[in-house]
Amino acid sequence: MAFFIPLIIMAIGLALWNRIMVWAREQLFPWVAEHLPWMTETVKLAFTALDKYATAARRNVKAAWKQLRSYLLEQVIEFEKGVAPNTYVRRMTALMKNHLSGDAPVKRIVVEEDVAWDDLPEKYRKSLVAGDGGSYRMDVTRMRDQELEE
Repeated sequence: MAFFIPLIIMAIGLALWNRIMVWAREQLFPWVAEHLPWMTETVKLAFTALDKYATAARRNVKAAWKQLRSYLLEQVIEFEKGVAPNTYVRRMTALMKNHLSGDAPVKRIVVEEDVAWDDLPEKYRKSLVAGDGGSYRMDVTRMRDQELEE
């Protein structure tokens, strides 16, 4: 799991890159110019270099998602209480086409695993604490489509 943490951070950074650049232009650069004027050009050069790679990576991620999305019809993640007390189950279900032709059979892939309380989504944990939560569902395909539209 520790291997995936840098990848997750990078994915979040790429998903938010446009917002990060707006923040940098509107808040960071003026602050640096006022409080650390000798660093102004260095900070701008650093962001220019980062932007070059972040933009290329975002384009590659979008292209890869577009290609995958032509096969991936739907992916959802569901969380629910396990059978034993204080246990939780994450069920990932994907509907995939085997081929791009319209009459290709659809394959359902289901992966279930036990997860710790800390690995549950915050919304689900809140609903469990409030006594409301039976299960929780996330439409991953819809979320990724929205993230990559920005």
